[in-house]
Amino acid sequence: MKKFLWQAAPDWTNGITEILEWKTDILQSYSGAEQRIARRLSPRRTFEFSILINGSERSKFENRLAFVGGNSWYLPIYTDVTYLNDDVNRGAIVLQCSTIGRDFVVGNKVLIKSEINNVNQTALLEVAAISTDSITLVNPVKSNFLAGACIYPTRLAVLTDVPELTRYNDDLLSAQIRFRITEHNAFSNNISFLPIYRHFPVLNMHPDWSESLKGRYERFLLELDNGSSIPSRLDTARLPFFVQEFRWFITERVEQMQLRQLFYYLNGCQKNIWVSSQASDFNVLTVDGRVLEVENTGFNEIGLMFGRKDLVITLCNGNELYRRIELVAIVSDEIERLLLNESINANAEDILSVSFLTLCRLDSDSVSWEHVTDADGLANITCSFRGVRDELESI
Repeated sequence: MKKFLWQAAPDWTNGITEILEWKTDILQSYSGAEQRIARRLSPRRTFEFSILINGSERSKFENRLAFVGGNSWYLPIYTDVTYLNDDVNRGAIVLQCSTIGRDFVVGNKVLIKSEINNVNQTALLEVAAISTDSITLVNPVKSNFLAGACIYPTRLAVLTDVPELTRYNDDLLSAQIRFRITEHNAFSNNISFLPIYRHFPVLNMHPDWSESLKGRYERFLLELDNGSSIPSRLDTARLPFFVQEFRWFITERVEQMQLRQLFYYLNGCQKNIWVSSQASDFNVLTVDGRVLEVENTGFNEIGLMFGRKDLVITLCNGNELYRRIELVAIVSDEIERLLLNESINANAEDILSVSFLTLCRLDSDSVSWEHVTDADGLANITCSFRGVRDELESI
């Protein structure tokens, strides 16, 4: 069947929600040890948005919706729009535009769209080659396009649900649209921009605190209850598993690209990363090489345990130091002493905060990416990380 271009532009009032969904089989023992197996080469991607259309646009939309139905569409990736830097004349095969961080793929099609004198002009053309600042086409353009014309990558996609049309009168309608991409969704998993500590990357992309962040300490609890006697509860792992919510409100494409690379590296729940507790866990009083004297928080009472041995020490100049606690001792009712694996070349007044570091994976295979604007603007991303037993994880 002929494939049509999806032409009903989203209503950006509520933005566009993109969901990345991996699939990981997690084999988990009562001790908390895990074996994680990725089942997809790339995540499934869905896009959800609303439309509000009228006039001839509405008529064309309904005709195509009735004809194409559940078959594939060429869906423009509206969040990855770029703009033509120079005028393009008829017969040209090179489009001068930025492609960095955008979903352009050789062999796929791009949509060129401009509006001149209230007349929409579009062209759907196949990509032959891509560089950071240009796109080379297989066939030349058949019309002239002025600088500033919109260029969208497109993907083959299907509607996950039949849209329900809400009619406000005989000409105006709205609908909630949800597409699933039906192609391989590859993206770079390069995380060289992140520091490495004890063989794993460290998450140093700090969350947005405009809303509260939730966290908890999960346990492996087995409860036996025959309905008549007192229930018996067993903590099989005898360890806490730290879970921390993260939320980012990102305003630049480079930051969004790096965060997407991070999620592709993590590959859903499969891979690990060091995550800070997002709390000020120790108040440093003095520093002497490998020895930190801190306010007494009762840490010596629990001793060294999984998930609470490693530290991120944030300095006032923004630098971060990563250390492991080797010993803890009580000095007085007010002071505890920590012995670190390496010395610190800083004074106590140079330290902004000291937080626990926990080796974590994503708590879910699904990541929600709410685009307030296109990816050059605002996006709200939410996920949660879950602690793993770092002494049992392979490199």
